[in-house]
Amino acid sequence: MNDIAGPDLLVQRLHSLAVQRGLTIKDMAQMCGVPKSSLEGYMRLKNAKRPGVDALIAIADAMGVSIDWLCGRSDGRQVGEEERVRIALSMFRLTLGVLRDIEAAQAQQADPIVKDGKVGARPIEDFALRMMLHFIGKENLFSDLDFDTFRILSQTVDQAHE
Repeated sequence: MNDIAGPDLLVQRLHSLAVQRGLTIKDMAQMCGVPKSSLEGYMRLKNAKRPGVDALIAIADAMGVSIDWLCGRSDGRQVGEEERVRIALSMFRLTLGVLRDIEAAQAQQADPIVKDGKVGARPIEDFALRMMLHFIGKENLFSDLDFDTFRILSQTVDQAHE
């Protein structure tokens, strides 16, 4: 990171996080577990102090962003976007497997819930997708469900069907 350009981007991103979340410096410092005076120093528009590794980790974790984004080394704001997609796909496959196991176990029942690849009138994959989306929402795996996120998830589900 360049000594001249680096702090400016870090400062901008710290300010952006505070504004987007409607936080005062005091509130943000408490959330991050760093002293208010330290955070004020990191957020100075001129001659800003550079946070240490521990402070960067604390701020990034509390604000739900990557350290690379915070420091200006990446435009990818979210932590582990690829990992989140992997988790979502794993949840889909797990759910699909569970529903197929239920179908097999109920083969001997008079009124099975799952039959012929369907739960009621809906395909098992529909329920697996619904469970995945519920899991994503509940676990807050994606902070911004935008078009790109839905496109990635759609491709992920298509790959699971293959």
